Amino acid sequence: MNQDKILNRSFFATYLQGVIVMILVAMYFVHAPILLEMLEMSESKFAIGMVFFGISNVITNQLSTRFLIPKIGTTNCLVIARLMYSLLPFFIFYFSNYYFFLFISIIWGVAIGIQAPSLFTQVAIVESRTKKILNPIFKSSFAVGSLIGAGLASLFLGLEINPKKTFFILGILVFLSSITMFYWGLPRNYDIVNNSPKFTWPSKIILFYASINMMVFASMGIIINWSSLWLINDIKSPIYLAGFIIIFFNIGEISSNMLASRLIKTFNEKIVGPYFAMLGSIILFISILTMNIYFIFVAIIFFGFLTSNIIPIVYRVAIKISSEPIPVTISHVSSIAFSGLIFGPAIVGLSAEKFGLTFNMYALSVVFFCLSFVMAILMNKNIMVGVEGIEPTPPK
Repeated sequence: MNQDKILNRSFFATYLQGVIVMILVAMYFVHAPILLEMLEMSESKFAIGMVFFGISNVITNQLSTRFLIPKIGTTNCLVIARLMYSLLPFFIFYFSNYYFFLFISIIWGVAIGIQAPSLFTQVAIVESRTKKILNPIFKSSFAVGSLIGAGLASLFLGLEINPKKTFFILGILVFLSSITMFYWGLPRNYDIVNNSPKFTWPSKIILFYASINMMVFASMGIIINWSSLWLINDIKSPIYLAGFIIIFFNIGEISSNMLASRLIKTFNEKIVGPYFAMLGSIILFISILTMNIYFIFVAIIFFGFLTSNIIPIVYRVAIKISSEPIPVTISHVSSIAFSGLIFGPAIVGLSAEKFGLTFNMYALSVVFFCLSFVMAILMNKNIMVGVEGIEPTPPK
């Protein structure tokens, strides 16, 4: 098999992993109101579980990059992460108490900590070898999976299907997906091997850009984790519409990510990244003022479309400007980015109890506008000198 076919197959395998994991995540959070009622959890207690998830995620992310990936390769790491994921759906609705929920949150964080740097490293390798803009397309896998998961969850809730049956079947699907990764993932000879990785601190510019993704991760949980509760509690929508904000947001994200290569070539990364995101934030803020569910659904599509390329553009820029090997750069960016999952859920959960979920939705649009504004300043001041228009550097 020639190189192009191997790389295309590997990219498809990583894309499929992104889809499947987000089906699980979306279905979990759409079912969150049932879970909260079942365990008699408050929003702040639920958020503590997300904090446990974030801490275990960041620690495992670093350990995976420094020790696991160099020893066994990214493909094997992804198989391990997928097998861990496959156990979670079997347990989600068999929680006996709140402390078991916290334990599962830690396991979930470990699985993501292994998966995230492995996925983004594989995509960066394929992108650099093929000279194609693939990171935004790969990011659309999360939106596709989230869209499918939210749609299925809303359907199953509307049909009143027992969540235990839903997640049992989902666990089998996740287990089977590990087989596709084992056979189609990036072969060892294309992987990046570093048998003696050393700990390094991210450079100041990498820290700046990674911090943007950190704040995106910290605030994006407002949609993924809390939008279903917001629709039911504040907008008073029926339960079968619980996942619709996630659905419409992901429709916008998928469209934008799939068109990202053309958009970047037609405009540039500054416009497609921060400038688009500022516009999307304004549209979302105005729609929330109306508290009209139909205006909000339309606005959330635009918000998803206009903000979805922030994360992949940060990864692309970081790889281009970094002097470190790709796995190390990916680790710096993803570790800092996912640390947003440590403090983000706690802040969102506490503010939901104190100020309400509508306040959080307003906060989302304001935070995204500010992040985009800062990113625009960084790019306009040419901190990323020589980056735009340059192809990704070859693997190191």
